[in-house]
Amino acid sequence: MTSNLSATYQTPELNFTDYNDTDQQYNLVQVASKQSIYLLFCVLMVIICILGLVGNGIVIRLLGFHIKRNPFTTYILNLAVADFGVLLDLFPLVIHEIASMLIKKQLFHLFIIPFHLFLMMYLAGQLLLTAISMDRCVTVLFPIWHRCHRPPRLSTTVCVLIWVLCFLLSGVHMILQMMTMTEILGYLFLAIALLCLPLITVSSLILFIKICFKSQQQRRGKLLTAILFLLFFFLILAFPLSAIWIMLSVFHFFFLSADIVLHACLVCACLNSSINPLIYFLMAHKKRGQSRQSMKVAMQRVFREEENPQEQLELSTQT
Repeated sequence: MTSNLSATYQTPELNFTDYNDTDQQYNLVQVASKQSIYLLFCVLMVIICILGLVGNGIVIRLLGFHIKRNPFTTYILNLAVADFGVLLDLFPLVIHEIASMLIKKQLFHLFIIPFHLFLMMYLAGQLLLTAISMDRCVTVLFPIWHRCHRPPRLSTTVCVLIWVLCFLLSGVHMILQMMTMTEILGYLFLAIALLCLPLITVSSLILFIKICFKSQQQRRGKLLTAILFLLFFFLILAFPLSAIWIMLSVFHFFFLSADIVLHACLVCACLNSSINPLIYFLMAHKKRGQSRQSMKVAMQRVFREEENPQEQLELSTQT
């Protein structure tokens, strides 16, 4: 994918013997226009990556070191790590693309590892969102079972399995690409999409219906609303990158300006990894009079809805 994305930034070789002066000028203008669009995309991704790294870093620090973890925050912490990894690995790739446009030279071999780390984090984010959506649906549909019979280590086990699976998938893809030049990225995206998209879509509908009919439950509604926003932004921002790549590499469905659309989807995926912390912060400060609360206490109010009343009382006392 690195080489394919980078290749779209390269200026096509023009055969000046086959065109008249008007055709030459038109092609040069068209190439310059595309390069300007690509450069704009790169600058946007650099800005988004920086902001997203800061936001996800704050979430990782709070959930990892300052807030007592529960089964749900385990998923959120791992999702923040995945988003942080997506942005961290995408940042050098974008800088490479900017440099490539300036010096007209590609250094693909230097970015094989960052790209496959990006792939692992991107796939992990999709699977973690699927696990989060299914966990919330079980909580909503079977609250007694979820509270009394849910295995205590289920969240940790699921997260470990997701990371191992994504590591193996990205590792297999890297080995095949380096040794046999076989490109299976589109098929990986297709398999993950067939698994995640139906589950996330159904879960989103269930949570949306639950919010509509249980809006009076303020604390539960706040958390479900945050999750619904996560799923909604994933469907409109992150998933199109997989969809476009599947269309191009698996079904070989090419269309006009496909390279521009692909890079626009990459910007959207970058934005999706950066917007999740903003959703948490907005949900944490939804009420009036919370401006004096620390971010730690505000985040606790969002993610500790399942705690027992005694712990909620202790949290109010801390505030």
